[in-house]
Amino acid sequence: MFLIRVVFSGVRRICMLLAVIVFLGQLSMVLMRYLLGFGFLEIQDAVNYAFASLVALSVAVSFEADKHVRVDVVRQRLTETANRRIDFLGDLALALPVFVIMLWMAYPLVRSSWAIFEGSPETGGLPGLFLVKTCLLILPALVVWLTLARLIGIFRRKPS
Repeated sequence: MFLIRVVFSGVRRICMLLAVIVFLGQLSMVLMRYLLGFGFLEIQDAVNYAFASLVALSVAVSFEADKHVRVDVVRQRLTETANRRIDFLGDLALALPVFVIMLWMAYPLVRSSWAIFEGSPETGGLPGLFLVKTCLLILPALVVWLTLARLIGIFRRKPS
């Protein structure tokens, strides 16, 4: 579990850096466009790349922090044991299959993007779109890893 904490701490820091890039990049684009009358496609691409990466990586971070979206109508009324069972079933029946399928489906897209070192679809835009698309593999890999660790941790836990 120590390795998972270290990895997710690093991913969390990357997300914070990406959020700063999105904010400052968007602010500079707006100021340049409306105050100075010009803009740079490279800054726009950097903001788009950072935002796409932020969205993908923050899903894994929120899942690890147990802050993801839930539809919990009765969760507050249930015991801790019942909630753990529901979480176990959700991890086993929903999270694991969905993110394994996502990993499987995204692999060909990312592989072909890396094969051509895909860049921006805009003429004169930034190269490196293939790096952003790699987040489509990192996200499900992190969630699957975390889910498996949770499931194994539950199996190892002694009943109280």
